[in-house]
Amino acid sequence: MNKTVVIYYSFEGNSEFVAENIAKLMSADVEKLQVKNEPPKKGLGKFLHGGKAALLKDDPGLFPLQVDLTAYDTVVMVYPVWAGTFPPAIQEFLKQYPFEGKKLCIVANSASGAAQKSIDQMKEILKNNTFCGSLSLQNPKRNEEKVLGQIREFVERLK
Repeated sequence: MNKTVVIYYSFEGNSEFVAENIAKLMSADVEKLQVKNEPPKKGLGKFLHGGKAALLKDDPGLFPLQVDLTAYDTVVMVYPVWAGTFPPAIQEFLKQYPFEGKKLCIVANSASGAAQKSIDQMKEILKNNTFCGSLSLQNPKRNEEKVLGQIREFVERLK
């Protein structure tokens, strides 16, 4: 039996929207990465602090996972793109919870819709897993109907 978990980090709710919908369609468990040190939510500081933290791979203080990754065959990673890469919460997760031999699906979202660089980075870091697909989404909460259609197509391709 193939057991799936959706692991995600969400700063503004876009990745949460995506992850929850994927988990529902895949009948998967879902785990939100929680951090102790979030960047500011508004203003210029949001972009400066968040972008700097992503580029410098700052440790945001990740709280422990509630799920045991060894219990899953498939891992779906969902995250926002920050400064062309994944956010510090995802970087820290990959350091603290290395995994191999899983089926790996990657879903990234951004304002521009250009997430391929971060997806390629994720694939390289997790190269000891079987890559089963990726999806790049643009502003999920602003384009809910379109994104829900893209998510349905993505999940259907994974079957």
